[in-house]
Amino acid sequence: MTNEQRVRRYWESFWSHGDTAAVDDFYAQTFRLNGEEVRRDEWRDGAVRWRSSFRKLSATVDLLLACGASMVVSRVLYSGTFERDEYLGLAPRGREIDISGLDLFRFEDGHVVDHWHEADHHRMFVQLGAELRPAGESH
Repeated sequence: MTNEQRVRRYWESFWSHGDTAAVDDFYAQTFRLNGEEVRRDEWRDGAVRWRSSFRKLSATVDLLLACGASMVVSRVLYSGTFERDEYLGLAPRGREIDISGLDLFRFEDGHVVDHWHEADHHRMFVQLGAELRPAGESH
């Protein structure tokens, strides 16, 4: 399997269908996420909790680029309906999200050892109805 195929499988199998085995197959036991070392099992458990807040969550690969033998960049379109479990203080109210994200993955021996993730979280929180204030401003 090529690294591009691994990335496509990861987005489809885990993010769109909830298959946690896809996470275990994709990441090294420990990897760096945005420069910070994380354990795969702890990251997977957090991602599962996040996914569980959304009904019909999907991650559609819009663009996939291989950069040499070890790097893959993907642009993904996320969509879903926030209907379950509170998320970062927000109550589920049936609101839909439709955002994009960019991810850069670096592979060693068939597993991701570095993952850089950027997504339009601002747009997501606006879509979820969050009241956004500048840092340090009180209620």
